[in-house]
Amino acid sequence: MNIILIFKRKDMAKAFGPVQIVGTLDDLNFYITPDGNIVREKGKTGNSKKSFKENPIFTPMKLHSKDFGLCAKKGRIFRQLVKAFYDHAKDGSIAGRTNQLLHAIIKEDKEHERGQRQLHTGMQSAAALEFLTGFEGNKGRPLTKVLKKKIAFNWEKRAISIKTINPLQHIDWPAEASQVHFQIAMANWDCVNDTYETVYSNEIVLEKKAGVCQLAFELSPPENKDLWLAFIHVKFSSRIYNTLKVLPRKFNTTTLLGTQLFN
Repeated sequence: MNIILIFKRKDMAKAFGPVQIVGTLDDLNFYITPDGNIVREKGKTGNSKKSFKENPIFTPMKLHSKDFGLCAKKGRIFRQLVKAFYDHAKDGSIAGRTNQLLHAIIKEDKEHERGQRQLHTGMQSAAALEFLTGFEGNKGRPLTKVLKKKIAFNWEKRAISIKTINPLQHIDWPAEASQVHFQIAMANWDCVNDTYETVYSNEIVLEKKAGVCQLAFELSPPENKDLWLAFIHVKFSSRIYNTLKVLPRKFNTTTLLGTQLFN
């Protein structure tokens, strides 16, 4: 088979012949492009492990990698705090958004250099606690869209500020839903030792046309006092004959209502 190479640059040429070639032949790489069958001479690219380790130009990248690696580790635990809620209300971006959130908190650590910063030190910042408040498990269904009443969490009473609700008037209903489920939870997170404890309230289930209903939750506090986080969970279901079917996660909501840090 005859192949004609017409060189356009030092390291690249166009190949002409009866067939098109893809792959490697000795020191030549053949591939197909919109401009035709291109052949390029193999060369050394990239950086060696030694270069990456010793060259100071890579130092910022390595320090960022350390900080973000810690965020990923802590983020996995954060998403376990109310796993029972997130199992029914989260979107595909929750892991990335969690890591981004914790990275913002880590940057609040002004005591340590980049690459050595700690999450629990960043948590001492008032701004960090504000970052946490309002975090949504499902950004497509934030609480402000689902619930048409303002809501806050009372730490002393371990209760939400809303005492009554009219489901038909105060809730944005998915078309398929006939019932709404409310539940709250408190979690204690020891982000130094990577341990947590979560306490869930009773679940309140209301029919769409139930009228004005009481929201009376019973919730005990966690035993330990490190960082307390309060969550609310709103999910929807439909009843077919005697079978209750919870709607997919994209219709439901899990929101972090507030935090309380203990020293």
